[in-house]
Amino acid sequence: MNRIDLDSKFCCGCAACANICAHKAITMVEDSRGFIVPTINESKCVDCGLCKKVCDFKKGKLTENNTLHAYSLVNDAEIVKDSTSGGAFTALSDVILNEGGLIAGAIMEPDFTVHHVITKDSTIRNKMRGSKYVQSDMGNIYLTVKEELKGGKKVLFTGTPCQCAGIKSFFGDMYENLYIVDFLCHGVPNNKMFKEHIHFLEGQYRNKIVDFTFRDKRYGWNPYNNNNIFNAYGSVGTRLINQAYYSFFLRNLSLRDGCYNCKYRSLHRPSDITIADFWGIEKLTGEKNHTGVSLVLAHSEKGETILHRIRQLCTLTEYPFEKVAYRIALKPAPRPKELAVFWNTYNQKGYTTLVEKFFDNSLKKRIYYEIRKVAKRLILS
Repeated sequence: MNRIDLDSKFCCGCAACANICAHKAITMVEDSRGFIVPTINESKCVDCGLCKKVCDFKKGKLTENNTLHAYSLVNDAEIVKDSTSGGAFTALSDVILNEGGLIAGAIMEPDFTVHHVITKDSTIRNKMRGSKYVQSDMGNIYLTVKEELKGGKKVLFTGTPCQCAGIKSFFGDMYENLYIVDFLCHGVPNNKMFKEHIHFLEGQYRNKIVDFTFRDKRYGWNPYNNNNIFNAYGSVGTRLINQAYYSFFLRNLSLRDGCYNCKYRSLHRPSDITIADFWGIEKLTGEKNHTGVSLVLAHSEKGETILHRIRQLCTLTEYPFEKVAYRIALKPAPRPKELAVFWNTYNQKGYTTLVEKFFDNSLKKRIYYEIRKVAKRLILS
């Protein structure tokens, strides 16, 4: 049949297939583990093949594109404080907003649902800032973006590399007013497990959690950032390494199947621009930065154009690409040996039992040193 492969190993959950289906034969649903996957309504499907054609994840290797330039970026001090690294996303999106355009990106709702929205409101744009170690639900964002592009508006889309690949495959080269920005991605856990983690924390703190920030800079910018958990009485700060959810993420246990087959961990990107933390920049500058610096890679002339326009908004310094190439992981996340047991435990006994079996006090120390090893390897590679 001329349709998408529903095997989870070949799906990244980007929802391009559901958005392109004119017959509404494909819907995105949660599987037993909580990952968003497509399902096909046989009575509506006409076997037209559009879903198979738009599925970039199942296609061959990425089209080779050369990174044109590499930069460090530091935004205004107040923006840097509220950003994961140096405020690159805010600088890029400010250009588009100032020119009357819109920003599409992931936000976290009060109920801890993470999903993509599109906006011209800087207040909503600000909610897109910061790391979210949860895969966002794309919903019908493709169709919403399409309407704005057709109306002549500039749109900056930001997401994981696989989501950006979905956008690129969906639109092709039809719109010069579409700018695509991805980031260096470790892999994606799902929203169901994250919400269960919030519920677990509520039991731990004996209070309702009203907000959650993954990476907080109260003690500076570093790979071991604290995060902020807010309950009704204020902030309850803790280190991410002291939380089971983050340990599962770091050890590649809670990632979706497609992450172990990810072709986007590559020098060739499905975006105009890639952004990331610029870990190890002190090796190039001779100075330690404690507030945050972004790494920005331009992969297209369109990407270079928008970077030229942000120079008045931030400090942008160019570096030879070979000096920063070590930051890009070139292999998918390895599949852990205990993965089957991990998911069987979760499905049969729930999140609390998962924490008891796969995370304890002694494990926290092991995770801490594992992070140190990974960070050191990234910096010195």
